[in-house]
Amino acid sequence: MNDRPDIRNTNAGEVNGPVVQAGYVGHISLTSAFERPLVPRQLPLAIPGFTGRTEHLATLDALLTDNDATVISAVVGTAGVGKTALVVRWAHQAQRCFPDGTLYVNLRGYGPGTPATAGDVLADFLGALGISPERIPVRLDARATLYRSVLAGRRVLIVLDNADNVAQVRPLLPGAPGSRVVVTSRAELKGLEVGEGARRIPLDLFTEHEALELVRAMLGPRRAEAEPEAIVALVRACARLPLALRMAAGRAATHPHLTITELVAELDSERGRWEALSVPADEHSAVRTVFDWSYHRLPSTQARMFRRLGLHPGPEIGLHAAAAVSDLGVRAARESLASLAEQHLIEPIGRDRYTFHDLLRAYAADLAERDDDRDQARHRLLEWYAHHVGSAYRTIIPERADLHAGAGLATRARPEITFAGPLEAWVWADLESVNLAATVRAAAHHGLSEITMLLADIYASALGLAGRWDDALEVCRLGLTAARHVGDHRGECSLLQNLGLLYRGVNRWWEATDIYRSALALARDLNDALLEAEVLSHLGWGYLELEQYTEARRHLEAALVLSADEPPGRLHGFIEFCLSGVRTGLGDHERALRHAERSLALLRQAGISDVEASAIHAMARARQVAGAHPEAIALCERALEVESGHDNPRNHATVLDTLGSSLRHTGDVARAVACWREALAIFDERGDHRASDLRERLRALEADQRQQ
Repeated sequence: MNDRPDIRNTNAGEVNGPVVQAGYVGHISLTSAFERPLVPRQLPLAIPGFTGRTEHLATLDALLTDNDATVISAVVGTAGVGKTALVVRWAHQAQRCFPDGTLYVNLRGYGPGTPATAGDVLADFLGALGISPERIPVRLDARATLYRSVLAGRRVLIVLDNADNVAQVRPLLPGAPGSRVVVTSRAELKGLEVGEGARRIPLDLFTEHEALELVRAMLGPRRAEAEPEAIVALVRACARLPLALRMAAGRAATHPHLTITELVAELDSERGRWEALSVPADEHSAVRTVFDWSYHRLPSTQARMFRRLGLHPGPEIGLHAAAAVSDLGVRAARESLASLAEQHLIEPIGRDRYTFHDLLRAYAADLAERDDDRDQARHRLLEWYAHHVGSAYRTIIPERADLHAGAGLATRARPEITFAGPLEAWVWADLESVNLAATVRAAAHHGLSEITMLLADIYASALGLAGRWDDALEVCRLGLTAARHVGDHRGECSLLQNLGLLYRGVNRWWEATDIYRSALALARDLNDALLEAEVLSHLGWGYLELEQYTEARRHLEAALVLSADEPPGRLHGFIEFCLSGVRTGLGDHERALRHAERSLALLRQAGISDVEASAIHAMARARQVAGAHPEAIALCERALEVESGHDNPRNHATVLDTLGSSLRHTGDVARAVACWREALAIFDERGDHRASDLRERLRALEADQRQQ
């Protein structure tokens, strides 16, 4: 059965947008029907008006000449020196040499929140390269192996920005010649140089000539020529640090009536001495003077917006979220954001979406923490997210609107986004996906338990489906802690079921079973028969996977009794499917077949066409146990025909395993070997516990084949 047999497809006919499927236990599963780009181009916008760094650009260009090796470069330097600007500028020009794509990730090595894990980055990269989430392995080593396999024979440019250390980078390196990797970091990354032969490219402060060139380019020749000495003083005041120079010159450019001499005088009078700008050992004090000077000259509305943006926990900030946290209307918020971007205090990354340099984010957060109303602003932002996550969920799967943790939480949002339909809700959710885990962490950290529950229960499933298992498990546990803190047993039960699904997703079957037992106890305390039946069905499914057939049958039959008053449909279809597997395991092929046939009929009745292949496979197993191998082969082949593009590799491998067994019994050894080899490769890739048994059977069959 599908790893999430509780998923059903309620969409009929042709689907041109995203499809969102929901399981009967109230957990959301997201699948996108948008066609993946054949060639990913993930680079962020290049900073306009880039100047200087001629020698460094030439050094990076030299990487393009060696086609017989995987070339790795590490651009290292202090904060604000322009590492990302340099690499992104070069990558935009160089990506024409990489016909198979450009991958980019901010590894968040230095900045707010936790650094990105290699496993989650690999999941995102594999998705960008066309691998569906269901085909992405659980284990880090398996993901890295698949990643290297996908890159083999391709020319891809990979930009790993803001790395924390070498260990974070190594799993993201390709294994075959052709691709290029460029890493940026404040760390020296000497281990990458020694172990992987990377070329380190140290990036220092601008030369005086480069600094003057940048300021002149931003101010225009007329203003630059009018005050040449003041421009030199400005460059020295900013210690030739590109970030500080861009901010200072940006303010001058947006205030044409302010002379450069006056600007330098303002800097000189700012609290903190200019000398702080020239102390490279303390990167925060190195630009604090320029930050203070820029901030204190903002109009009050823009200054408040800047501070409030420092309360946002995620890497990207959308217009409506910015309006919510700053308590502004959409129009006023848009104007403030545009002004902050003009002065290089924030950076635009798309329509109505912005990000911070991490030093500026830390500065804004520090200012925000001094406000008396910071807690109200933060609550307003996180409640805004909770409101729209709940609204998107209800829009996408209205039949499950009240069946997630925190569903009863009354939320308000200003400004409110109204979703006209599932497509709009999906687009919003997709844009905000980068902020998922950080938002839950922030809600939990600040004691907003009900908001944490709501966000965690919905987000955890989405993160798990995307292969971001580390984030998914952390988020789900945060939700559980919150539910227990407020004594919400129904929410706790929902989150426990979600956690059980996640543990199953990473092959921690026995732990998943223990979690389901805890959920079962809660369902019984709540005296909710349907909820108890749902938990029992999952518990029975778990025992089935563990080949504990007697225990599985006991739980599944109990679920069937408890749900007897429910209309026949998806829950019953799932239970019948599992009972077919149980009877097959016990050798009772007649009952196995009857359960499988009932499962198929119920699933079709409920419109669950995407798992039809699993029900047909259950019938094949029943016929195989009965010794009717030709019928089993025909049913397996039918199941393979109706599969939806191998979206679930475990299911595909299971069918191949069954098909191979019946082919062996009919004497078609060559086809049996081929089926088992393909199935074994998938089991190994996914870390499936069935791999060892299949490997032994395959070895024995291949040995017999050689002797013939």
